Amino acid sequence: MPTSFEAVAALLVALIPGALYIWSFERMAGRWGIGLSDRIFRFVGASAIFHAVLAPVTYWLWTSRWPSIAIGDSHPLWLWLIAVVYVAAPLMVGTALGAVARGRSGWARWITGPDPAPRAWDYLFQGERDGWVRIKLKTGGWIGGAYATYGELKSYSAGYPEQQDIFLARSVDLDPATGEFQFDQDGSVRLGAGGILVRWEEIEYLEYIDA
Repeated sequence: MPTSFEAVAALLVALIPGALYIWSFERMAGRWGIGLSDRIFRFVGASAIFHAVLAPVTYWLWTSRWPSIAIGDSHPLWLWLIAVVYVAAPLMVGTALGAVARGRSGWARWITGPDPAPRAWDYLFQGERDGWVRIKLKTGGWIGGAYATYGELKSYSAGYPEQQDIFLARSVDLDPATGEFQFDQDGSVRLGAGGILVRWEEIEYLEYIDA
């Protein structure tokens, strides 16, 4: 365990890149960690990778600059760039990879694995996609709506580890007995007046249809 201020500072510097990477990745892709221990291993491992890549710079900094830092000498302004890159690189990489994983890009599997989503719910609603949703409630009624991720009206589904719920940007008219979509005279789906928010506990059956 650290026994001095310098040791604590060195420990924080060692772990910050991984913590920033995990924070920025989960900000884009969702908090898909199994638990606290899993997330700790992730950001410690990410820190190790970043330090390995930047080892030449770290070695130069400690061997050539640390003695003067300790006695308080002035330093050139360009040293500030090292701190900027040190913080910005994990943030940019984590954000970019999180966006790629959320967008279902094929090559993202090399980073996230073939099935990164922890639940079928997260797999179905991850990424940007548009479609129609039909829901049979446990009460026996049917409701439906448009699941939209483009334009001004956007739908939303809660991701792991939050409780599953879904917001449909626009409701649609369904047959109350069969759940069949109702259409206007021009053949388009008949839209309702507003959106719908549904909790998983209320759902007996859910069907997703790509638009």
